[in-house]
Amino acid sequence: MKKTLVLTACLSILASIALASPLKNYDPGHFSIDAGVTLPSSMKADDLKMSKSKSGYYGATVGIGSDMAVQYKFNNYKAKQGKTGVHQANLLYRVVPNLEAYAGYERFNSSGMLHKHQNAAQIGLQAHVDIPLLFNVWGNVGYSNKGHMAEIGISKPILNNIELGASYYTGKFDEDSDVKVRGVNAGVTFKF
Repeated sequence: MKKTLVLTACLSILASIALASPLKNYDPGHFSIDAGVTLPSSMKADDLKMSKSKSGYYGATVGIGSDMAVQYKFNNYKAKQGKTGVHQANLLYRVVPNLEAYAGYERFNSSGMLHKHQNAAQIGLQAHVDIPLLFNVWGNVGYSNKGHMAEIGISKPILNNIELGASYYTGKFDEDSDVKVRGVNAGVTFKF
């Protein structure tokens, strides 16, 4: 039972971090769709190592104008001890051309020995820089009432509206135990 609770805590922090290359145009009618795989390299609760497995994520960001966008993301994290599905809804606001602030709501649905639902509010910043003819570099830092995280990634446009990307994430979750996570995300982003 403790392993399932620890897994829930560990996986909940991952919910904030599976972000693909950010949408840059927040005008109405512009949107992006993300899909990929999460490859955890470390999942620990105190000194207890958790089993890890490849997991998937997908999401969408839609520009609504006035430098704002809405975003939905779903992450499905699996381990031997159970799995957690994480739903996120965020409102993003462009502060300056390459920097956005966001606030949102997360819901964690865990299954295993115990079925549990958790809710969290989050805030964060994301930034991106284009390096012409090479790739885009982007980063994301987020805080919630359940933990904090950081992520840095690169993406490479392969066609006008398709980008391949990879990122490194790290996070910490504090509640009943000290949970630390890190790993690599890889995926594709379609921008329209």
